[in-house]
Amino acid sequence: MKDTRVVVVMGGDPTDRAEQTADIISRDGGTALILTGHPGAVDSRLSTPTGCGVEVRADDPVARLEAFRSGAADPDDDVLAALSVGADTPLSAVLGWEYARRAAASRYWDMVIVELDGDLAAVRRIASAGELTAFVESRWPAHVRFASMAAGDHADVRVREAHRVALVAADVAAFLSGPVEVVVAGGRPELTAAMAELARGAVTPEIVAENGTYLVTYPAPTRPASTATVNGEMLQLEHDGFRAVLPLPALLVRCVLTDVDYDDDAESVVLRFTPDPDLWPSNLVPTGAAGRAG
Repeated sequence: MKDTRVVVVMGGDPTDRAEQTADIISRDGGTALILTGHPGAVDSRLSTPTGCGVEVRADDPVARLEAFRSGAADPDDDVLAALSVGADTPLSAVLGWEYARRAAASRYWDMVIVELDGDLAAVRRIASAGELTAFVESRWPAHVRFASMAAGDHADVRVREAHRVALVAADVAAFLSGPVEVVVAGGRPELTAAMAELARGAVTPEIVAENGTYLVTYPAPTRPASTATVNGEMLQLEHDGFRAVLPLPALLVRCVLTDVDYDDDAESVVLRFTPDPDLWPSNLVPTGAAGRAG
């Protein structure tokens, strides 16, 4: 069986997105699952006999959150409760993506189409996996979680829940950074699509060794609202309305971020990393790096 095609349709209003979805299905054919917050806005072309292989399911964030909390070791845990407040939280968005991921993994449909409201709101939902991962890592780092989980059922309940959230977020992050197509209906399609690529982690940095340091360039369509930061093994880029959280290449995990700039012409964030001598064997520290890391 071939892999299920995954398409995210975002931007515009419900009618704009429904038309884009119908165009994709009508052009390419096959069976499709549509996940949408507006099931009543489905294009009329999909109601004809040619659209009989199309299934529409309503996006229900409240039901997703309730189901996730019901499976918790402590459904009333304060942190889990805080993560579950509102229908637009990172946890709610991640659970929606997890539903889409599992639907695609089943290979039951030829394509899975996810419709998202708005432009920036949609980008924020795409960025949710990285944001949720950063939240968990900042409070319960991976080494703490795995050490605690070695105790099995005797592990701290809150750590167990944090670990459960982290595993889902990791699966979703891997799914979104993979072969997912993004289609923008209306608005500023090129800018919105570029922001979506950054938000889902589907960008590859260019790394150049320079004078004992590494000059790293990440494509970013707009200047970040604040300086880039490193949290553990993740780079965080704060933009107006969303936070892009990107995994650092293994080479840079053993380095210190020492400078940040933005190239307006290239539309890229330019970062300088200096090898940390405490984390590198002395014979592998690039010439000129000694003393630069702080």
